[in-house]
Amino acid sequence: MSKRQVWEVIVPDEDGREYVYRMDTLPLMSERTVGHQMWLKHCRDGGDADPRFVKAARLHVEEVSV
Repeated sequence: MSKRQVWEVIVPDEDGREYVYRMDTLPLMSERTVGHQMWLKHCRDGGDADPRFVKAARLHVEEVSV
């Protein structure tokens, strides 16, 4: 069995809207790393956000069979 974390990341954009993403990660990833990765994805997809205001919260950890 392996574990994975499910995160919810909120990226406030310069246009005044908040974008909410869900992300599955390996157990060793930190809140800061997850938030930074989603900020990079958001900006690559055409968004304009300040990384200082990105918030990531772990929703839960799941057991998965490999």
